[in-house]
Amino acid sequence: MVKVSMKYKVTINIVAWMIGILLLIPLFGLVMASIRPFSEVVSGWWILKNAHFTLENYIDVLDRGFARNILNSIIIAGFATILPLLVSGMAAYGFTSFSFPVKTMLFLTLVAIQVVPQQAVIIPLLKLFRDLGLYNHMYGIILVHSAFALPWTIFFLRNFFMSIPKDYEEAAKIDGLGSVGIYFRIILPIALPAIISVAVVQFIFAWQDLFFAITLLRPENWPASAGITKFVSRYNPNWGQLTAAGVLTILVPLLVYVALQKYYMKGVSGGIKG
Repeated sequence: MVKVSMKYKVTINIVAWMIGILLLIPLFGLVMASIRPFSEVVSGWWILKNAHFTLENYIDVLDRGFARNILNSIIIAGFATILPLLVSGMAAYGFTSFSFPVKTMLFLTLVAIQVVPQQAVIIPLLKLFRDLGLYNHMYGIILVHSAFALPWTIFFLRNFFMSIPKDYEEAAKIDGLGSVGIYFRIILPIALPAIISVAVVQFIFAWQDLFFAITLLRPENWPASAGITKFVSRYNPNWGQLTAAGVLTILVPLLVYVALQKYYMKGVSGGIKG
């Protein structure tokens, strides 16, 4: 085992803290701009002498219907996370535990689909939405996010499932469990950190989507990522309301990440060692 010197540890910690502080400066500026009058912000949000703090911008933002946009985001991102995970978990287990024709070709197809850009499919997708009556319906955009999530979630979970020792499955089969029982009673509990880490990433992906939101939905059904644009004006943007809406937009995914951080780090750090 390689010993790490104290000097090296101190250096790494200093560098990490410096990077963290640099990354937090824009966020701190966003928060300060949202709780201070515009006349103080233009003079420098970092100047705290004689500063006046107010929640007026947040009240104005909520009064203008931004709470509905946040609720739309929660609904869309929530279902667009749960739905693909229900499918991708079973699909990933099938790729790791069963043999069937064209298995390798199908998996390579899923990998290739991941590089298809959203812009390449938006025109035929919009026409399909209009023909099927899915335009301006949240369940339609939930299906779109779920479809785009399936390839990478299957790929991620399949790699994690492959790291689970086969001894667990063999012992469960000896005890009389079938494939369904093994998946729900053995594999899922073991893979919980990986599933939660995938859920966090997918939730953030769906939450921050702007492209599909403004294309497939009308303003009354826009999520927060698109609803924030109504506070932007070409000649006279309301910086107070815009920054307040920005803070509210990042608040939910931030809370989700903080709440599930422990499981997320376990999931991305690797598979099972056995």
